[in-house]
Amino acid sequence: MIVKADLHVHSAASWDGRSSLAALAQAAHARELDAIAVCDHDLCTDVSGEFPVLLVPGVEITSTAGHILGLFLEKPLDPALWKDGAPMPDAAISAIHAAGGLAALAHPFSPQKLSEDTLTALCPDAAEVQNARVALKNAARNEQAQTFAAQQKLAVTGGSDAHSAAEVGGCYTELDCAECSVSALRAALAAGRTRAVFDHACTWVQKGLSQWHGARRAPITRRCKALAYLCVCVLRDIFRR
Repeated sequence: MIVKADLHVHSAASWDGRSSLAALAQAAHARELDAIAVCDHDLCTDVSGEFPVLLVPGVEITSTAGHILGLFLEKPLDPALWKDGAPMPDAAISAIHAAGGLAALAHPFSPQKLSEDTLTALCPDAAEVQNARVALKNAARNEQAQTFAAQQKLAVTGGSDAHSAAEVGGCYTELDCAECSVSALRAALAAGRTRAVFDHACTWVQKGLSQWHGARRAPITRRCKALAYLCVCVLRDIFRR
């Protein structure tokens, strides 16, 4: 069977996330997805409970050289990973594997912090090649990720990078597996039985709202910058730029 899963979603547990797990799950169900991976920033959010779609335990690690998704985690990551600040990317991948998960390079070329040779040397399990926020800013970066994954024979994923329920499903992953379960989805990704699908890009307003939400308790200067950014985002959507 083909399972449709948005493998990059943030909940309100992230500093810039705006929706509860229940709201994210309801949005995914309404958009005919079967699963979502909750990948909060440097946080392994508990996804246990009853929801209309399968919730996959994950994390988005802010490494010293880019973001790395940890998917299908069997247990939370060791807090020691962050004891000295942002971890090195190879340490992040090792920690994900130690927790029973698979590591995917999140939007690896947006921004590009490492050369393709260095990215290859990290030995990730997959690469995110369709990201709805990247599609808004620079769709060519998704194409670059797709080419890189094909050259390196990496499994591919697609995710909305949603920070609110309104964004869920912008991009998603089709996984060829026996059933819709965490173990079956993990096996499909490990075997490369996936296809990344683009549906629609994020809007600028959604990006602006994320920044504003994240800055709401920050010092006044940061809040002013976030509000100004939100205003610019509104104008960009109005004038489609």
